[in-house]
Amino acid sequence: MNNLLLFIFRYSAFLLFVLLEMVALFFIVRYNEDQHAIFLNSSSVFSGKMYKMADNAYKYGHLKVVADSLAHENAKLKTDLFNMERTFQHYSVAEKPIDSCILEPYKIISASVINNSINQRNNHFTIDRGSRDGIRNGMGVISPHGIAGIVDEVGDQYSTAISVLHSAARISASIKRNNFFGSLVWKEINPAYMILEAIPRQADILVGDTIITSGYSFIYPRGIFIGTVNRFWTEGGSNYYSIEVKLQEDISRLDRVYVVDYKEAQPVDQ
Repeated sequence: MNNLLLFIFRYSAFLLFVLLEMVALFFIVRYNEDQHAIFLNSSSVFSGKMYKMADNAYKYGHLKVVADSLAHENAKLKTDLFNMERTFQHYSVAEKPIDSCILEPYKIISASVINNSINQRNNHFTIDRGSRDGIRNGMGVISPHGIAGIVDEVGDQYSTAISVLHSAARISASIKRNNFFGSLVWKEINPAYMILEAIPRQADILVGDTIITSGYSFIYPRGIFIGTVNRFWTEGGSNYYSIEVKLQEDISRLDRVYVVDYKEAQPVDQ
């Protein structure tokens, strides 16, 4: 208390000046229409900016919640899309009732990449989903713009996947325009490109052709966009093309991904 009284006594002149200034300002604003209007306008602008800043801070704090919600909705839409294509395929040839597991073989699980590498010979990434979320070894991982990898280690809450930029990754892929298919591999040169192998020389290939997943494995559904043909060539007297594919997805920027749960899948070598 003594310190407070000492402070007031020491700065009494200044405190009195501030008080009188506030009183004078009040009377000027209260009884002068022009100043009153200016004050209201200024306070409105100030409060508006403060409200805007508070709103932006609130929205920023909820961006992850919104992103998670959107990813979950996208996963449901992808599930419906993949299952719809399978339903059309089976109904076109079905002669008797079809089991629901055949009509709805896919479930898509949204996840976030929390660790990633692209500059190794064998690259991996980690996702924030594990066995408690339904993740199993061998599941394919896709991204908003293409393919990402294959799950190879599963924990309770987290899982690790081999990236498509891995020497052991072999993805069954096809040329959309003519359905010729082969194995898509990474040659450890450039993370933006992969090589499609085993395409016979009689195949009609054009630069810019679309490359998609073939559906001839249990890893990925058919028709997922992978990238486009950048160039192609033959090695010596080979009867097969090597096709350089420009990936649509930038693997170095993986963030939101989707894990493909294929109910009919059995352990296979991709």
